Amino acid sequence: MKRLIPSWCDLLTVSIAGIILAVSPAMDCRAQDSTVSDKKQETIIISDMSKCTPASALTRDYEKDKWQLHDYETDHGVKGTMVTALPEHKVSELKLPLGVEGLYKIYLGIHYTRPHAADEHSSYGSVEVKLTGDAGFRRVGLEVEDAEIDSDTERYKSMHESYWKIADLTGQSLIVRQQQYPYNRYNIPEDIGYPIILRDRGDMSNISYVRLVPLSEEEKRRWKSSRPGDNTRKLAAFFCTGQFTGHTRGSYTYHPTSKESIKDEFEPYANSDFKILMLEAMRGNLCIYNTKIGDIGTKDNRWQENWVDPLAEFTKLAHDNGMKILPALRMIGAQMPMNRQPISWARHYWRHPEWAQLDPEGIAASNWSIAFPEVRKYWLSLLRETLEYGTDGVTLYLHKGLPLTGYEEPVVRSFQEKYGIDPRKLTNWLPHDPYIKEDPRWQAHSARYYTQFIREVRAMLDEKPGRQLAVVFRMDNARTPRSYFDVETWLKEDLVDYLLPSSNDNPDPDLVKKWRRIGGEDFKIIFRLNSDENFAQEAKMHYEAGADGLSIWDSERQHAKLGRWTQIQQLGHINHLDRLIKESKYYYQRVRLKILDGLSTKYSYKEG
Repeated sequence: MKRLIPSWCDLLTVSIAGIILAVSPAMDCRAQDSTVSDKKQETIIISDMSKCTPASALTRDYEKDKWQLHDYETDHGVKGTMVTALPEHKVSELKLPLGVEGLYKIYLGIHYTRPHAADEHSSYGSVEVKLTGDAGFRRVGLEVEDAEIDSDTERYKSMHESYWKIADLTGQSLIVRQQQYPYNRYNIPEDIGYPIILRDRGDMSNISYVRLVPLSEEEKRRWKSSRPGDNTRKLAAFFCTGQFTGHTRGSYTYHPTSKESIKDEFEPYANSDFKILMLEAMRGNLCIYNTKIGDIGTKDNRWQENWVDPLAEFTKLAHDNGMKILPALRMIGAQMPMNRQPISWARHYWRHPEWAQLDPEGIAASNWSIAFPEVRKYWLSLLRETLEYGTDGVTLYLHKGLPLTGYEEPVVRSFQEKYGIDPRKLTNWLPHDPYIKEDPRWQAHSARYYTQFIREVRAMLDEKPGRQLAVVFRMDNARTPRSYFDVETWLKEDLVDYLLPSSNDNPDPDLVKKWRRIGGEDFKIIFRLNSDENFAQEAKMHYEAGADGLSIWDSERQHAKLGRWTQIQQLGHINHLDRLIKESKYYYQRVRLKILDGLSTKYSYKEG
């Protein structure tokens, strides 16, 4: 995607000590999208990061454990000094006084040099920022991963500017710190359990300038009247906890030791249109909380006294901010045998391999089958643990690792009794051949076990009235759920509170109306946002199709893209979507670097 906003600094008027005052009618019109003619506002660009304190943390001589200063100039005439921290260095936080009063839009300009300690920039962000009055830090990362201009090397010859937020900056400073553990995995203790291949990775951290745009009087009125409220909180965040449990491909396990780190993770959801946090607390039997039943990712499976319980902290933060938290269960089994990280241990599976799914030849698969009552009972026991934290219910991930049943003896026998056919002789879907589909009779028969599991979860939740159930499931297309999922029975029996169809084709209006006729108004339908950019436009389409709310996947990665997240967190404001569609085009821009440390970038650094 190419998005260059032209000439936003063409009309620079004053540059004093790295603070540039700009009056640019074209830029102001775009940024404010004002509906009335206001007096021209001065935009302030603070471009001299050598003004950060403490001065002792800065260097021009590549001193270890200090922020390095680099002079630059952009094609649009902004001159300044950026700061960069190498991931292997331990640098202190920096403080940049902003020196203004009142409400401002805040934009951050960052230079993403090619990382030397990883193949690509981390999707979790490369630098962390907050205002002195904020509760937690925000991770900030590259807005668009494929942000090439003319070539891959040009990607690293640009400034990337993202819109962060509106805030009253009276008496406030910007605090900047480098990428933190576990995302920066340099200088970690030897006994923490990381294999060599998972150590010494991280991103350079950079801040190049801060652009502050004062709000017009109309914008101030509009901002004050559009704060999140009960009628706008329509969003659900799926929070994958791979940074805690390790990713399924085989990565580190992380146990936080400070409550502040959880506050940092939660900060992007506060004061927004998010209502539900679906925290993936159970990834298979590997749990992010102090479980007595599952695993925590250590060989002795003993919780350490200095660890902070993420589920407890997220639950408190969600409730303090008027949100619901519905911990999610993803029924993961064993991983590839070469993967020896904790996420792959799956000790629950190996303790009872007799409960495994079977293929048509009777060979065991790597996951349990929910056709076995003992399997459903085990998963229920983990879900029950999370309710003891005072959570608001649970979420079932029924869209991952399908199918959740196979050709186990009770499944085959009951199918034969119903259809008089051995299902193992049907033409069925094979994972390595997407052109062979499962027989619909077999899928429909398998659906009974999914529905039975949902019934049992519902019964468990009803032991504590008021607890809610969200179910995520796959659609074959816009009109048809995958046959494993008997949505109509779920609704007839009043089993679910939230339906979350997961596919690139969200349900069409006729299907939504059908579900509503069956289930009434006592449940919510939440559509998945699939866009990579035009979220407001997509949100408008989904609401018109009958969605009660919207969900965003991998939110823990998305919010590092500041401009994107600023758009997403407003999507519950249905009446403001048309304006957001226009304004959000200017939440991110890329500007070429002309000079870096005295050298022409156009004719230099051709090898990256």
